[in-house]
Amino acid sequence: MQTSPDLPLFELAVLAGGLYLGLGRVKNLRTGQGCPKCETVQAIVAFGLAAWAGWEIWTHYGSK
Repeated sequence: MQTSPDLPLFELAVLAGGLYLGLGRVKNLRTGQGCPKCETVQAIVAFGLAAWAGWEIWTHYGSK
């Protein structure tokens, strides 16, 4: 399978994974599962990565 060199696949994967993992941590916090401090830090890191990937995708398509 060939992909277009203009398609930011890594950033799309990081965006999807960050949102998925971040929302999972929020669910754990709401239901009281896991260590609250650990789940909070993991959610912040996951949403931070998703925000970075979203910014990269935004600038990638905004520059065209």
